[in-house]
Amino acid sequence: MKFRLAIIAVAATAILFAACDEDTGSMGIIIDNDAITSTTASYQIYSRTTSIDSVVANTTKSYIGQVYDPETEALVKAEFVAQFHTFEDYKLPDVSTIVKNSAGEIEADSVELRLYFSSFFGDGTNPTKLYVYELDKDNVLREDETYYATDQLEQFIPEGAKPLAEKVFTPKDYSLTEVERASATHYDNVRIRLPKAWGSNILRTAVEHPDYFKDSWHFIHNVMPGFYFKLQSGIGTMLTLDVSALNVYFRYVVDDSTYVGISRFSATPEVIQSSFFQNDGLERLINTNDQPFTYLKSPAALITELTLPVEQIYAGHETDSITRARVILSKYNSYKQSQYNLGTPSQLLMLPKSDLYAFFRNHKVADGETSFTTTFASSYNTYTFENVARLIAALHRKKTETMRTEGLSSAQYVEKYPDWNKVVVVPVTVSTYTDPQSGVARQTSVTHDFSLSSIRLKGGTEPIDMQVVYSSYH
Repeated sequence: MKFRLAIIAVAATAILFAACDEDTGSMGIIIDNDAITSTTASYQIYSRTTSIDSVVANTTKSYIGQVYDPETEALVKAEFVAQFHTFEDYKLPDVSTIVKNSAGEIEADSVELRLYFSSFFGDGTNPTKLYVYELDKDNVLREDETYYATDQLEQFIPEGAKPLAEKVFTPKDYSLTEVERASATHYDNVRIRLPKAWGSNILRTAVEHPDYFKDSWHFIHNVMPGFYFKLQSGIGTMLTLDVSALNVYFRYVVDDSTYVGISRFSATPEVIQSSFFQNDGLERLINTNDQPFTYLKSPAALITELTLPVEQIYAGHETDSITRARVILSKYNSYKQSQYNLGTPSQLLMLPKSDLYAFFRNHKVADGETSFTTTFASSYNTYTFENVARLIAALHRKKTETMRTEGLSSAQYVEKYPDWNKVVVVPVTVSTYTDPQSGVARQTSVTHDFSLSSIRLKGGTEPIDMQVVYSSYH
């Protein structure tokens, strides 16, 4: 009999854990007379479009170009800076073997930058012109600083500096044949020639000051601080760059045979890469409430703010548990169809408005308590946050505790903390790792989405319905 009662108690406890999804503080012992009653209620969420700044530029990709967004009628422009990594204790072949010029000096054969890309947006035949500036050795990008996608970083170009090189390109390289472009070994790239004298100076420095090449920090601070890739002209194309490489070619002789050597330096995750995005023409879309929709736009542009009805949800349900609170955001199809409509964000993050910037600055992942991610369901044209009950409970608990500690009334709290019940949804890129033993996936990073996207969500003057399920015990 005792054994049987123990099984019943365990089963009852399991039910309690499942029901009290948002709050474990009120758990007690279920006795024989306990009964669970579930009720459902519907509430309205109000939303608006707002801008996002201070977007941490912690992507490993870089962007260059300018495109027009038919959805928002805005221009999106991208430029970037990049430092270059050197292998530790890098050395040239023996200096006696390197081919010299008529003055007996080491000389580069040629120098080039290669900007490799596997994708681009827009017209592949559209010409784009960019300038390449060498950055300032006396004002170097700092590895202990956080740089943002809204930082243009032109202050790192020496005052009065002229471009080291310029390049006009199209994404489709018409110097190659169709067969060459389609080859499995071909990697699309923009090739930018640099002055030969500039490359010769790199080689001579490697011989005269090998300590400058012992690691990337010394290389960046003493030899080559990086480049600013500045858009000069062109609308209709944007490249997503996978990697940038600097190649310095030279010749050397071994056993009477002449070989071509390459000193290669790459922009890698070990050094700073930071893209700058400028969105012109979005001011009229921010904080407006005269349309039945809001906007999401990336990169570094527009997000949607939601006001959760926390007080209404708890009114009359102070002793109940919120079992489920589901938020469905519906996407409108574009009302300006074009072959160059920007994409749809594949993943969204929801979190308190007050936590937005710290979340990305501190490299957090969604915890399922106050931050949640979801994926676009193309079949339904929706994003669904299945259960944000814990978030609602956390907002309510914070309000209650702050009112008590600061001696505030409810009205005073709302006046002092007007964003207390506001959350934002932000386009993000989520990386995961699946444990090979358990098969359980966990997030390893949540970063801002830097792809080109622009959509409208149902909202604004048309409130969003929110379904809440309560559980009560008798």
